[in-house]
Amino acid sequence: MNENTSTPAPCSAAPDRASVLIVGGSIVGVSAALFLAARGVTPILVERHTGVSPRLRAKLFYPRTMEAYRAVGAADDIYAIERERPRSEYAAVVESLAGAEIRRWRLPAADDYSAISPCQGAMVKQGDAERVLRMRAAADGADLRFGHHFVDCEQTGQRVTARVLDDRGVPYTVEADYLLAADGSASAIREGLGIARSGNQALASSMELTFTADLRPLLDGRALALAFADHPGRPFISWTTSQDAGTVSVGYDPATMDTDTAFAPDRCQAIVSAALGLPTSGFQITGARPWQMGAWVADTYRVGRVFLVGDAAHVCPPVGGFGANTGVQDAWNLTAKLVSVLRADAGERLLDRYETERRPVAELTARQAVQRMAGPREHAAGSGQSLSEAAVAVGYRYPAPVTDAVAPCAEAPLPLADEPERWRGEPGTRLPHIPLAEGTNMGSSTLDLVRGGRHVLLIGRQGRTWAQAAQTLDPDRALLDTVVLTPQILAPGSSFADRCGIGEDGAVIVRPDGVVSWRSVHRADAPCAALETALRQTMQR
Repeated sequence: MNENTSTPAPCSAAPDRASVLIVGGSIVGVSAALFLAARGVTPILVERHTGVSPRLRAKLFYPRTMEAYRAVGAADDIYAIERERPRSEYAAVVESLAGAEIRRWRLPAADDYSAISPCQGAMVKQGDAERVLRMRAAADGADLRFGHHFVDCEQTGQRVTARVLDDRGVPYTVEADYLLAADGSASAIREGLGIARSGNQALASSMELTFTADLRPLLDGRALALAFADHPGRPFISWTTSQDAGTVSVGYDPATMDTDTAFAPDRCQAIVSAALGLPTSGFQITGARPWQMGAWVADTYRVGRVFLVGDAAHVCPPVGGFGANTGVQDAWNLTAKLVSVLRADAGERLLDRYETERRPVAELTARQAVQRMAGPREHAAGSGQSLSEAAVAVGYRYPAPVTDAVAPCAEAPLPLADEPERWRGEPGTRLPHIPLAEGTNMGSSTLDLVRGGRHVLLIGRQGRTWAQAAQTLDPDRALLDTVVLTPQILAPGSSFADRCGIGEDGAVIVRPDGVVSWRSVHRADAPCAALETALRQTMQR
């Protein structure tokens, strides 16, 4: 897997060493670096660009993503940026940005999620979020090497050895236990490994016309985040959160359209002018870039010690704002497993679950995004069940084998995704958010009880035999935190047992990524044996 046409000079110095090497420093790569560093694993990240991409990319971050950032101390900084920017909660179909709105709707990421999460969604530009994550990751000790160019790598049964060019073009090597390929949809690492993709790699084509303009007079008081112009090609209008630049993306058919003619400079001026509703003197076009929309998933997420994350593993249309969120959740899932393995808490086989858990989620997400391409708030007929954005981005379930002592032989298979409030602690689902009482120093949500990359045993108020079993099996608390959720810990009116589908003497084990891995409806006759079996299955020992 070689990104360079010339062969770098051999490296004479001893290789740099890291437990994890991350290739790619956009939102997914830098999130992975932060998730690892915050849990005491120091990664090396290499990214060939020195700065944050100026392209307009994601700006909708769903609560499950913000929960991950909250767990590593970055969420408040992202929310602070959001508060500094003009409100942007709605999308609209418009005659032009300066003209009348034909219809508008509230973006799902801006909905009130307080009933299911301690976090609201965040409406911030991806570049702003990346700056926060870079700062946080570096402060936690991550070795971030921007301007460094990954060349290729080889792996043995014990390690991955990568060749890299530093910011002066000097070659060096990095040895790592594992490599995370976060190098985007055109991933050289994926291609070098010969990993194929399933899906549609050319779903639609569009031309991105970037511009600078003062959009504040057009957007003042409207709380718009994006808009679609009701013109041929359905131009999509997006802009920076500072409202001084943006992009008009217009669809075209490359088989029937000559782009040199269709997007000649005067034609580009006319397209942007019509979409914005401004005279040509009111903006300046700064670039034109063809872009091909795809909906595909890599056929495998892992080859040996190399893992694909983010756009290297899957791509979906931007409708719904799922892409970046799905990639961040890849990183959240995989880094939790890597930390457990590197700490020797879990067996190497735990890493096999990454693909079996995350790949079905990517397939579901891509299908749901394609359905939404028929138009804003419209779905293609006959394309399968349409799920809400909350179900897709928050309420998915991991289908990997897990233990459920509540319903080991369910009559009907559980769905891959559902409305978050419908889940009741089924293994493979996210731990339900249950408010905690003020003044407990444990946080404000049950999700805050999952700390530092550790597993936690949460116990109903009458289930102290589970706590005794945990003390017997793990007297030094090396593997497992234990919390008995008494009425004094929970906020008034909250019920842990009801929300997790267990009795007051039941218990659940929650993984470091906030996912339930096991539950028991009541106390067991032999709690030590039951808990030992559950831990062995959870840790893949």
